[in-house]
Amino acid sequence: MAQVAPAPALDFNINAEQVADIVKRVIAEELAVNNDIAALKQEDQTYENIVAPLARIENTLSGAIQLASSLSQISPDEAVREASVAAEKEYEEFSIEQSMRHDLYLVIQNFIAKADLNSLPAEDARMLRKMEQTFRRNGLHLPEDKRNEFKELRKRLSEVCIEYMKNWSRENSTIKFTKEELEGLDDDFLGGLTTVEEDGVKKYVLTMKYPDVRPVLKLCKNENTRKAHMTAFESRNRENIALLEEALKLRRQCAKILGYKSHADYVLEVKMAKTVQAVREFLDDLATKLHDAGLKEIEELKKIKKEEKAARNEEYDDKLNSWDTSYYQRILLENRYSVDQEEIKKYFSLEKTIQKMLDIYEKVLGLKFVKVPADKAVVWHPDVQLFECWDNVEDKSFSGYMYLDLFPRDSKYPHAACFPLQPSYIAENGERVAPIAAMVANFTKPTTDKPSLLKHDEVVTLFHELGHVMHHLCSRTKYARFHGTSVEGDFVEAPSQMLENWCYDPKSLKYLTSHFETGEPISDDIIDRIVKAKNVDAAMMNLRQLFFGIYDMTIHTSEDENLDTTKLYNDLRKKISLVEAPEGSCGQAAFGHLMGGYDAGYYGYMWSKVFSSDMFFSKFEKDTLSSETGYSYRKCILEKGSSKDGMDLLKDFLGREPSSDAFMREDIGVH
Repeated sequence: MAQVAPAPALDFNINAEQVADIVKRVIAEELAVNNDIAALKQEDQTYENIVAPLARIENTLSGAIQLASSLSQISPDEAVREASVAAEKEYEEFSIEQSMRHDLYLVIQNFIAKADLNSLPAEDARMLRKMEQTFRRNGLHLPEDKRNEFKELRKRLSEVCIEYMKNWSRENSTIKFTKEELEGLDDDFLGGLTTVEEDGVKKYVLTMKYPDVRPVLKLCKNENTRKAHMTAFESRNRENIALLEEALKLRRQCAKILGYKSHADYVLEVKMAKTVQAVREFLDDLATKLHDAGLKEIEELKKIKKEEKAARNEEYDDKLNSWDTSYYQRILLENRYSVDQEEIKKYFSLEKTIQKMLDIYEKVLGLKFVKVPADKAVVWHPDVQLFECWDNVEDKSFSGYMYLDLFPRDSKYPHAACFPLQPSYIAENGERVAPIAAMVANFTKPTTDKPSLLKHDEVVTLFHELGHVMHHLCSRTKYARFHGTSVEGDFVEAPSQMLENWCYDPKSLKYLTSHFETGEPISDDIIDRIVKAKNVDAAMMNLRQLFFGIYDMTIHTSEDENLDTTKLYNDLRKKISLVEAPEGSCGQAAFGHLMGGYDAGYYGYMWSKVFSSDMFFSKFEKDTLSSETGYSYRKCILEKGSSKDGMDLLKDFLGREPSSDAFMREDIGVH
């Protein structure tokens, strides 16, 4: 008899009132448990009536909270989005209150002090150690006046971050251009834009969303148009500058109260890197190694610009501006490698690419995906698809649900990300509660005569975000708090970054492609050019990432009470990335990572990239579709979540200490 998947644990048809009710219910249940534990007399304190109920409540309620807070980014209903923002705020305030309860702290701390943690199962002991660390990081060891001060600062910080992110995700400014000003953009692109009449002239309305900005910066031959769009894009959300600067002050105050030198020191304590010095050395070392290569790449692009300006009879300013980079990189790729993204995307229709990507994940990780028919799937928007995931190696059990929400719409999350909606854990009856994760992106919508077609970098994004989804679906932990991507912040990207390598593997690329009209796979010649082009301008691209990481680390270690975040952003951008920001712009106002959980953590993208390269090139390179290696990876890395330290997981999988050799050789081309 075939197994049947359990019904998804979350209902996406809920209205605004129900969102508010969910949070009220969660708060009531959590409060009751906390009150019971706080009231325990010393002689009555046991593992069963302290740790077990805390773990149970965290396990069973975390899905409801994830749902209530995620709807602000994905729901098409404005009332639901507003209710979700309010719910997230309400729960965040409640959590801060509870995490600062001294009575609860005393009971748990007392139990931990007398418990023999070594005699407990590993995950239970880890849970207790993490609780103890969290209490200390929440300042519960401090005297009452300091605790209260800290609590108020954290509440305000939470409000400021939510406000910043709300502004960022709802940003809706536009810019208008005539058809002539959009020279170089095809009718397909123009046909998808809104138009208006101004003084008898037809103008196209463009937003600051990636599907509008990227094509203009890559393809538009009119430099003034690129400059205007880039300047508007880099100047959006100006109202967020004050919020960011307030957050920096609040974070600095919180760190000092707890006894940390800076906010970055506080954040890094629970990361893989551990110290500010380790991160600084890592970032500075890479920036130094890449500096000369970056200058060389810029000179090469300037040469192309000079030739193009001469051919167009236009003045050449002997500069590579920020609005020039994507444009001349595209010309370089087309000229030297004949990599024409417009041609390549004909081989990557979204639906087929997803199907084949899932086939690769099935083969490598030992999974099986089954699409749920649209009329049976409860989703939050008609564009959303639902898949069941099953284990295909061990016990053929149900692994979890995956939602795909891939097209732009008003007030939806503007980027690409994986939203964990329900963590997995082992319920009291011994059964695993299956996880639910959603991949949210903003790819071009299909038209009546053409499917959604993906450029190669969008294929990489798709593989990357699906990699996060796989981390959730493969996770097998006892507790929700250790589930999936709950690993250290500077390790969280490594599994997904490793999976991006499949997009440059000739065998996998051939398999992924199919021309949307003829069904033909992409030619070996084009594949060869895509692979060779992978590291074109790698120094510039990595210097840009290093700039973001260095900026983030600088603002979060700064002692300057009156820090001008705009000046610092633009100065560092020129110094590190070697390309100036558009005049008058304020890129930090729309740098969502700074306020969305990556504060003092952006370096993690590069840090984890080093480990992802090590994993791929030492284990998968010989046979990228090896089920045996893939299964080892699933068992050693994905299944464990954060039930062990990231460094230990890496060593288990690699069989040795990790190294940066593969990254410098394969990703940067420095031997």
